[in-house]
Amino acid sequence: MAGERMDQKAAAKLNVEMIPGTEVMTDTGDVHFARAGGSDKGSVLVPHPSNNPADPLNWSLMWKLITAISQLLYVWVLVCSALSLAPMFPFLGMQFHLNQQQLSLLTGLNVITLGFANILIVPLSNIFGRRPISIFFGLLVVLTNVWQAVATSHHSFLAARACNGIVAATSETIMVQVIADMFFLHERGLWVGVYFTFYFSGAFLGPIMSGNIAARHGWRSFFWLTVALAAFVTLLLVVAFPETRWRRGSTNPAESKTSAETEAKLESDSETASVGHMVGKGKPSRAQWSPIQKPDSRWMTFVVRDITTPFIVFFNPIVFWAALMLAGPADLLLIFNLTESGLFGSPAYGFSPGAVGYTNFAFFVGGIIGVLTAGPLSDWWARRATLKNNGIREAEMRLPALLPYCIIFLISHVIGAVGYQKLYSWPTIVVCGFGFSGLSVTAIPTIAIAYAVDCYKPISGEIMVVATVLKNVLGFCLSYWVFNVMAKSGWVAVYMTQFAVSFLPVVLTIPLYFFGKNLRRWTRNSDLHRMEALI
Repeated sequence: MAGERMDQKAAAKLNVEMIPGTEVMTDTGDVHFARAGGSDKGSVLVPHPSNNPADPLNWSLMWKLITAISQLLYVWVLVCSALSLAPMFPFLGMQFHLNQQQLSLLTGLNVITLGFANILIVPLSNIFGRRPISIFFGLLVVLTNVWQAVATSHHSFLAARACNGIVAATSETIMVQVIADMFFLHERGLWVGVYFTFYFSGAFLGPIMSGNIAARHGWRSFFWLTVALAAFVTLLLVVAFPETRWRRGSTNPAESKTSAETEAKLESDSETASVGHMVGKGKPSRAQWSPIQKPDSRWMTFVVRDITTPFIVFFNPIVFWAALMLAGPADLLLIFNLTESGLFGSPAYGFSPGAVGYTNFAFFVGGIIGVLTAGPLSDWWARRATLKNNGIREAEMRLPALLPYCIIFLISHVIGAVGYQKLYSWPTIVVCGFGFSGLSVTAIPTIAIAYAVDCYKPISGEIMVVATVLKNVLGFCLSYWVFNVMAKSGWVAVYMTQFAVSFLPVVLTIPLYFFGKNLRRWTRNSDLHRMEALI
């Protein structure tokens, strides 16, 4: 593509080795890069936008915000309906005669199906588009929430939970693809952070709602509320979420198929025209609002690629590290979620289900602090390091921003272990345990996933598949052993086991910062980087 040729020219002029994840963020005399509005000031635009106003990179800020907010609200509702059971455990236990482990498996089964379903959702969104898949699965979420509300037996409710996990899985990958579709490299840290905040705030605020609604109106009322919320956000997608899938370097395959001659002309024109002059001035085309996008003619390629790629990239050190950095904080939060009802509802604290739900405000406040600081901090740190490096940006320049959040993450583990074991005062556990966990679960994955996407942008969806599958498999295992380990060895053993799993990738961040470029160099000729042409 034209942008790639400009990168190569600039690299030659600056004597820089260009590999995926390394970007030239400055003009170099005869080589000029796209800037917002075609100006000579501001951030260099990576990836390079086309001159088509329908290109999602060229959409106005208003259209990008409308698209992002509709999808983020969709994510919030899906997660809220899936991961809000904990405060309702006493009611569900009485209704279906369940013990503590059976109750935790109601969450665990939902989590495991939610993770593995993305193996199919990513190729479907690449074939049919982000818009129709989101709308279709939103309708299925409505139906599975109806099923949960009317279930009359444990087995029926368990099956409904499993099916809800499958159809709610779009919350874990499509928004990350949308971010890569619409936003430039220097904007991704912020928007990945916003995504994780909406995702995890669904898990934070949902239990507050479920506990209080169940206490006042019965547990079924909560699921009827999620039926209404899911119907609303699905309708919102219909009117406010245009298609963002775009084949970079050609016209939109959803609108027409570009001939080789036309594509060559587009590339030639993009070098001579004022590249980037349409940024901030475009809007979705009529075709991008169609509820049914024409399936890509290469659908079989997508199926094979998107099903096999997660298994291939699972063994990529950078992707595997990023997946662990998502799994650790998320699974610590899951432990708190699974155990909060049993701890605070015990005679030692005597909380009502509604009061247990209110403790989740700490997760939410921590998560907001995480998103307000992590994305901007990592972007700022990377820009600062880029300026010191003569305008050459390396993907690893984000990583030092992880340090303060990893310290907070450590404190959260310690408070969970000792606070639970010694029955610390509830404000200590809620603020330093729950609150710090909420901060970590938005901040650490924000930086880690943004780094992995910087290195392997063409497989942003597959990166999230690997991360969510690993996170949810570990989470499912937690739902099996957490109460058994607690009964035999106490809470310290539970939290220190989680600590060991969580801090392995944290420690590996140090060598990754120094040798990450070597890892990227070893995979520079991988087919993963050539998948951009298929997106």
